[in-house]
Amino acid sequence: MDWVSRFRRTSDEPLEAPRTPEEVVLRLLAGNARFVCVAAPHVPAGSTVPPTAAAAPAPAAPVPKQAPFCAVLGCSDARVPSELVFEAGPNELFVVRVAGNVLGDECLGSLEYALHNFRDSLRLLLVLGHTGCGAVTAAVDAYLNPTGRNSTAFTRSLRAVVNHVLVAVRSGALSLEECWGAGVQSEPGYRDALIEISVYLNAAMTAYQLREEVRTSEESGTRTMFAVFDLATCQVIGPDLDPATDDTGKLSPAPADPDELIALGHQVAASPMVSRHLSDALRATRYSAPGPANV
Repeated sequence: MDWVSRFRRTSDEPLEAPRTPEEVVLRLLAGNARFVCVAAPHVPAGSTVPPTAAAAPAPAAPVPKQAPFCAVLGCSDARVPSELVFEAGPNELFVVRVAGNVLGDECLGSLEYALHNFRDSLRLLLVLGHTGCGAVTAAVDAYLNPTGRNSTAFTRSLRAVVNHVLVAVRSGALSLEECWGAGVQSEPGYRDALIEISVYLNAAMTAYQLREEVRTSEESGTRTMFAVFDLATCQVIGPDLDPATDDTGKLSPAPADPDELIALGHQVAASPMVSRHLSDALRATRYSAPGPANV
């Protein structure tokens, strides 16, 4: 089965998931055996070929030096495997994945390790969010209903993830209100709009924080960017900032300062990707009104 078919199953195709831990072990080892048949079919495993007096041990197979050209900070979501999304092979991406693609100390340390050890090859740091992010959705629900049971993070570690994302959610809520007016909160699609904008702002804010932490890396030719993977279309997209277009196939540079983050929030709030969740009546008031709101 090719990689596209493995990644993108049709909605009516049954998912044959293992039902027990033992079945999981068998599935993983069978997958590794198929991988070995393609990647290293003639290399004996050193641990299974003991040396004998009659024959010298087989020479060790050469191991390639790590040389990734891009480091990706992505979400742990099982639907967004970075190597498959970019059709990248081994030793091309240095991938760090954590729920909500948040920049905790361990993630930052991993990226700094990549910067310090792969200077000759690494040229891009990419923060990759994705639509329908569970961590962002949890943070939005916590913001909208802080006392609700469904929005409660029951452990300190889970709260740490949600708290990281809440900054982007609050910024997204302010951007929606400044763009569409205070009444936007009563829109039936407000929650979906807030999730949509928060996904982009969370990725952008993380990229901004990462750029600030590793600013000196840009002097050696490494850039920091962000984007969002759309689960529906499988496209990696940047914010569509023009209400008249749908040109999103790009990566976006990390914001350079807080003012750029604020401007980005306003632009994403007015864009089709967010405004599609709002009512026709509210959209009509914005695009028909004269003055700055119609810019």
